[in-house]
Amino acid sequence: MSGTSPALSVLTRFVPRDLFVVERTGVEPVADTDRHGRARSLFTLWFSSNVQFATLTSGILGTAVFGLGFGQAILAVALGSLIGSAAIGVLSGYGPRFGVAQLVQSRGPFGYYGNVLPAFLVFFKACAWFSVESVLGAFTVQTLAGIGFAPAFAITVIAQILLALIGYQLIHRFQRAMAVLLTVVFLAVSWYALTDGHLTAGFDAHKAGALGTSGAFIVTTAVQAARTISFSSYASDYSRYLPRHTSRRAIGVAAGGGALLASLWIGGLGAAIGTQTMVGTPADLVDKVLPGGLGTVALIALWLSNTATACIDCYSGAMAALLLDIPMRRWQSVLMVGAIGTVAGWIAGRGDYYDNFESFLFLLGYWVGPWLGVMVVYLAVIARDRTTPESFYDKDRRLRPGLIAWIAGVAVSIPFMSQSMFTGPVAHALPGLGDITAAVGFLGSALACWALFRWSPERTVRPATTTAAPAQG
Repeated sequence: MSGTSPALSVLTRFVPRDLFVVERTGVEPVADTDRHGRARSLFTLWFSSNVQFATLTSGILGTAVFGLGFGQAILAVALGSLIGSAAIGVLSGYGPRFGVAQLVQSRGPFGYYGNVLPAFLVFFKACAWFSVESVLGAFTVQTLAGIGFAPAFAITVIAQILLALIGYQLIHRFQRAMAVLLTVVFLAVSWYALTDGHLTAGFDAHKAGALGTSGAFIVTTAVQAARTISFSSYASDYSRYLPRHTSRRAIGVAAGGGALLASLWIGGLGAAIGTQTMVGTPADLVDKVLPGGLGTVALIALWLSNTATACIDCYSGAMAALLLDIPMRRWQSVLMVGAIGTVAGWIAGRGDYYDNFESFLFLLGYWVGPWLGVMVVYLAVIARDRTTPESFYDKDRRLRPGLIAWIAGVAVSIPFMSQSMFTGPVAHALPGLGDITAAVGFLGSALACWALFRWSPERTVRPATTTAAPAQG
């Protein structure tokens, strides 16, 4: 007879025994025997990841800072959300096909060594987002528990790192539970925000300044798109364990649909809040928008969602670190990302959250947009069925045309940059364009990638007879 107690048997039905076992797979391909899950799990993961304070902020900026009316802001948020969510959906579809992380696939167009630069930028981006989310989480814990910044910060970063440390399976399970909780809480939050907001207010030219109506609309769209697109460099990290023949369309609908629904809902909610007040920190939701009891529940939900999102940045940043050929295991790279993000967050944690948020999102888009252009054209047009996972580990494919295309995309977009640190000549002459840098970079790199690979066609790579990638647990 089995020695397992009835209580333990019931518990293991709902909590698998291996749920808290640290994931050993690193950047090597996932074996078919380890594949599991369904496409629908991606809906809850990307839904929960986008129900966060940063999404709320992107909507608040549209009305409270850029001066759009509520209807105008909703359209801008919807367009930006659609662009970013489509990127997540498309790239997620290649996870089961190759069984490798997104940045491993980036070696295809960029080359084994050419991909080091994008991998480093994704690693840096992940550390930066982790620090932002750590600060937001600390502010939330401060408000809830009435404690100092230091202990609140410590509680937040430990929770975030632990989730990422255990890995793929726990992240998916946690996000699934969060999807239900966040939906219930933010339905109530939406009621208060929409009933108290000035939803019929029109465009505020004073807030928009030189941007005008068109510039304010484009900037709001760009902020929302940049925030969502920043997840695209992680997309296949969370679909690579799915069975090889999982429908790509089902994956795209689940991943992109989850991100789109959350981004549109929470971004739109932020736009409604921005018509009545400026919300600078999570604590302002309680002080300015929500009644005490609901405000407390909303803060708890926001902290949990913030933790879930930060663990994604930490997990995928660790994947990017492994591609820099630093000799370490996955769990060690998770600790490295967490440590760097923690230090950066501690240094920045005393400042105003909004001071650099807009600039931070734009800077992400400046290089992620061109990278995305290269990846979409390479995977969907150039490579198609001619690329296998083995090619991603071939060190003889050192530098490839995608690197040149990416540099070209960044270069052609420079005149359109509109930042406090630098304003390009086109953006200076035509402020009504807003900031279309990421869009120009995407199109420029996509066209360059197509032209360069047309001149030097992709060759079919046959599967190797031996394992091409060393295990990096």
